[in-house]
Amino acid sequence: MQVERCFAGGKLRPGKIIRFIFPTYLTSLFTTLYTIMDGVFVSTYVGTDALAAINIVYPIVNLLSGLSLMFAVGGSTLAAIALGSKNREQASHIFSQCIFWSLLLGGCTSFMCWLQLDGILYFLGATTPTLSYCRTYAALWLLGVPAVVGKELLAYFIRIDGAPGFSFFISAAGGITNIILDALFVGAWGQGVFGAGLATVMGLALSCILGIFRLAGRKSSLRVVLQRPRPAAAVQYGMNGSSELVNQLAIAVTTIVFNRTALNLAGENGIAAVSIIMYLQFVFLGVYFGGSMGVSPLLGYTMGQGRLDLCRDLERYAHRFFWMVPPVLCALALISAPAAVHLFAKNDLVYTLAVRGMRLYSIGYLFAGFNIFTAIRLSSYGLGRWAAIVTGLRSCVLLLAALAILPQIWGLDGMWLAFPAAESGTLGGAIYFSKRCTATTTAVFPQSKNAPLETN
Repeated sequence: MQVERCFAGGKLRPGKIIRFIFPTYLTSLFTTLYTIMDGVFVSTYVGTDALAAINIVYPIVNLLSGLSLMFAVGGSTLAAIALGSKNREQASHIFSQCIFWSLLLGGCTSFMCWLQLDGILYFLGATTPTLSYCRTYAALWLLGVPAVVGKELLAYFIRIDGAPGFSFFISAAGGITNIILDALFVGAWGQGVFGAGLATVMGLALSCILGIFRLAGRKSSLRVVLQRPRPAAAVQYGMNGSSELVNQLAIAVTTIVFNRTALNLAGENGIAAVSIIMYLQFVFLGVYFGGSMGVSPLLGYTMGQGRLDLCRDLERYAHRFFWMVPPVLCALALISAPAAVHLFAKNDLVYTLAVRGMRLYSIGYLFAGFNIFTAIRLSSYGLGRWAAIVTGLRSCVLLLAALAILPQIWGLDGMWLAFPAAESGTLGGAIYFSKRCTATTTAVFPQSKNAPLETN
């Protein structure tokens, strides 16, 4: 198993660890790039109203993604601990329960949104120029919910099954398909927002199909086990992954608030500028999420083996990364803002708003990395409730408070500064829960350094 090779001889093998983590980072980066390409094609061939419409619909996408990620992260981290303990049967049971509950909840949510779609879209900020675009894009996502849920779930479980390279492959295959179909549907054939949504769903469906083939193959340690649905299991796995649901719901709520604030301060041009910033933040935050999720299976696996000393070594490497990289990303965002925004904005006013917004917003990248890693580290050890608190602070509570206060003082500048304010405010809480995590895991495995690391 590829995870075990990272600790051959009971010691960290940095080269093998980097090779294990790197595909996960590439997956995050690639997902970011093809998400951005959707926006580039729509803004170029349809216009900024259509781009704004996609941003308005994204809270629905966040909700569907949050439900799948809740079980993908919550279940896969516990399955990684089970695999580390050589309990493949338990890991397969976790996998099977996560498939059932994520598809059930995703399907029910999609159906309820469909019944009240226009009312939801108006609540999210749809206006007369954007409503028809919103309806089209939202309908495609709601119909494609099995692919949305399946892609996320399978990608995470394939990763903890020791195949991060294949997890990247299914994401890359879906992403390349999405970009090619964007060029055809939106660019060549003029299908507009419908074409962009259809390209995205078809790319996700391909990733899902490839993931099914991988987990059905002989190399997989995981199997789908026929068993009765267990609500208690859904609660357990959902709670451990609750930080991901909190994050997606918080993004949905704050996107609504961002859109309404921008609409009040700068009209549809303001919403278009917010849309551009939201697209571009995926590039920078994707570095943090990719690195964190790459380390996560290794943390869970070594915890399952009872090797807390190896967990601590992994954490030290990760902490160095998340203190050294943020200044580089912040500087890069400041310098690249004009060129990056120009990919989306042809309207001079939208361009001006978004460039200034990106430069103020990017200050938050100095603090976001450690906060994101702390939440994912907590989930990796089964401390999902603490992870949800950290995520809730950065993504919702402090961000909404800043959005309520700062625009009253500094107008649009205050809106952009809400993100840095929330991330910097969360840093203290992240440090506190990080120390509690260290103390808790030490208490569970006080003599773990003497435990042998089993390998096949």
